[in-house]
Amino acid sequence: MHQIIEKGKALVKTNRFRKILKRIGFFIIGFLGIILIFFIGLRIYFNQNKATIMTEINQKINDNISGHASIGDVGYKFLIGFPNFTVVLNKVELRDSLYAIHKRSVLKAAEIEVRLNVLSLLHKKVDIEKVVLIDTKIDLFKDQNGVSNSNIFKPKPKTNEPKSKTETEIGEVDFKDVVFISQNLQRNKLFHFEVNSLRCKINYNDDGWDTDLYLDVFAKSMAFNTKKGSFIKDKRVKGKLAVQFSKTKNKIDVLTEKLGIGDDDFDIKASFGLDKDHPMMDINIKTHILWLNAAHLLDPHIFKILNHFNITKPLDAQCSIKGDMNAVGDPEIIVDAQIKDNVLVSSEGETKDCSFEGRYTNNFKNGLGYNDINSAVIVKNFTGNYKGIPIEIPAAAINNLEKPVATGNLHSKFDVEKLGNIFGDDFIKFNGGTANVDFKFNVDIVALRISKPRFTGKVNIEKANMLLRSKNLSFQTNILLDFTDEALFIRNIKYQRDKNIVFLDGKIDNFLNLYYDDPEKMVAVLNINSPFMDVKKFMGVLTHSENKKESQKEVKKVDTKKRIALVEKCQVVINLNLEKMVYSNLTARNAKINILANNRRFYIKQGMIETCGGKITFASQLIPQGNLFDVKTNVNIATVDIPQFLTSFKNFGIKSFQPQNIKGNLSAKADLSIKMTQSGDLVDDSAKGNLQYDIKNGSLTDFKPIMKVGKYAFPNRDVRHIVFNDLSGRLNMSGSLVNIDYFKVSSNVLNFDVEGIYSFKKGTKLGLTIPLRNPKDDAGIKDKAKRDALRYKGIVLHLLVVDGKDGEMKIKMGSLSDKNKSTASK
Repeated sequence: MHQIIEKGKALVKTNRFRKILKRIGFFIIGFLGIILIFFIGLRIYFNQNKATIMTEINQKINDNISGHASIGDVGYKFLIGFPNFTVVLNKVELRDSLYAIHKRSVLKAAEIEVRLNVLSLLHKKVDIEKVVLIDTKIDLFKDQNGVSNSNIFKPKPKTNEPKSKTETEIGEVDFKDVVFISQNLQRNKLFHFEVNSLRCKINYNDDGWDTDLYLDVFAKSMAFNTKKGSFIKDKRVKGKLAVQFSKTKNKIDVLTEKLGIGDDDFDIKASFGLDKDHPMMDINIKTHILWLNAAHLLDPHIFKILNHFNITKPLDAQCSIKGDMNAVGDPEIIVDAQIKDNVLVSSEGETKDCSFEGRYTNNFKNGLGYNDINSAVIVKNFTGNYKGIPIEIPAAAINNLEKPVATGNLHSKFDVEKLGNIFGDDFIKFNGGTANVDFKFNVDIVALRISKPRFTGKVNIEKANMLLRSKNLSFQTNILLDFTDEALFIRNIKYQRDKNIVFLDGKIDNFLNLYYDDPEKMVAVLNINSPFMDVKKFMGVLTHSENKKESQKEVKKVDTKKRIALVEKCQVVINLNLEKMVYSNLTARNAKINILANNRRFYIKQGMIETCGGKITFASQLIPQGNLFDVKTNVNIATVDIPQFLTSFKNFGIKSFQPQNIKGNLSAKADLSIKMTQSGDLVDDSAKGNLQYDIKNGSLTDFKPIMKVGKYAFPNRDVRHIVFNDLSGRLNMSGSLVNIDYFKVSSNVLNFDVEGIYSFKKGTKLGLTIPLRNPKDDAGIKDKAKRDALRYKGIVLHLLVVDGKDGEMKIKMGSLSDKNKSTASK
């Protein structure tokens, strides 16, 4: 190696090497000189022939267009495009022949570089090798009347000459800061792109040409229908496209991979027909993208729909756009997406572990046009988990995006306790049991919310444990909800707590429509059959009260409260059929009661019970007032046993005698209002109204008010046991006061009348009218008029009954004043 280096040093020092090096230097200097002389010559040629070149360029352009081309100036760039010649055209403008109508130039360029073939120039011909457009606007326009500025190029003359002699081939194109606009007012289309750079070198062949196009564009508008907005609006498009033009097919094909649009990459295969009347396009796009990123690339009309939902992880999507670029309205658009193990977010919450195949198409049925009415979103093989509840939708579709209707099938099987995630646990808590859901649905969608749903199918809940929070009431039940086109049928519900057993079934006509549109008109008819019911406890279940102090958890569950509010607005008709019932101390059988419940108001239209050996019929209404109910009732009592009846109602608070002091069969009519607690207890001193009664086959035993009088007035009569054939009266109640209009007793021992005021507290002032004659034989007088005429013959005793000590009554001589009589008669 050392020897080679030494030989090299020796060669450099020889005269022969120096001569070779000198000749190489002269050659390079000479070559550069020739080039310099060549370009100086070209410059001299250009300056001497500038006018001719401008004329040639203008002539070549004008020969090929129907309109006018103007060039402000022509310049020359030294050494650019060697060995060819680069001409700079400044202030270039192309106008078609109809410019005076539409006032829009086809092209306006601040600068166009044109690289010309030198050999062609020497023959005084112009062949263009490359065109560079700088700061240029290309504007293709058609107005509403069909007047266009793009029909600028003249048709090619037919000739048999070779192509090179009849056509100008541009070998390379370069755009810098170019604005491209294509606007069709007649078809409502607008394509507007700001081209930062576009470079391509064109390779020609017998059937056309092909090129690799390097693109960096900002899309201002790509609107197939300006009324709906633009695709990829305000997005940057950057990448390489393989472009091919075929004369035979008269179309341009485009193929690209990983074309950047916005923040995502797309694989695109497209073709664009060049037919003048019906230029057809076919664009196929594939990508892996986030849902909202994809939605932002679509026009605002579609984005408005998609933006109500989100899918949190990227998904695979394909889009096909086909149609006539000159046609009115949208092209055919089909978007397919594959979602796997994702999260679907909507206004109703999150659906996790979500997988499905989705398709959007604006050509649901061929021949009906590409429009919203014929658009659809199709979902297949949907699976997901909504708030712990698994959902399966084998097939579903949303048709007609102007008036969307969703149809499909839904299946689910889950633990009932998961319902708490949807309805909340603040009203009812579910625990245990399973639910099976099998639905077909047909649902109108307004503003992307469910409206006028039509479900058919069943919800079957078995062995569900339910806790009514407001009453801390728990029970186990089965529930079958059967949705048909006409009604919701409720079946198989059983409630049992302690001795209370309730079997419930019913239906709600037109449930699914009224639930959303007009819940006040919804009527639920419930049939309740029970072998035993404690009415007060059952009322406690029906008349639950909400906790006004809302926890933070409750405040967040707005949707839950809305659902409960909707249910509470509906009317409920309850048909009670009870074999045995109790109310406080009242025991009854064969109770048949018809109740209308609406917003915690209860109206008993018809009620009938058998109790105390007789029947009671009634009609009532319970109106909530705070924590109480205002009760208004009309009652008819037919031949009930008095001791049992009084005992059942705690003797109505009367202390002066006990139920065992009076016997007989009571018939009465009452028109009363009273206050009642939510648990069914009567509020003391709250009763108001009128009572008219009649007792048959009655007797008074150890009746203290009479015994006190009889001790002195009738010492020879047995006043401890009085049998009467007529005991009737009429009274008016107002709180603790009872205004006795009349109280008439006709017996075998004595007759007496009572009127005045009786008080459960203080204020008693009753007037007793007692004829002293012995009525022992009056019962044998059949003529009532004669019997009444004998009633007051002889001496008549007038006494006053007033308050005594410890709730006892005190009797003294005297009679009621006219004022007290007037008060008592009211």
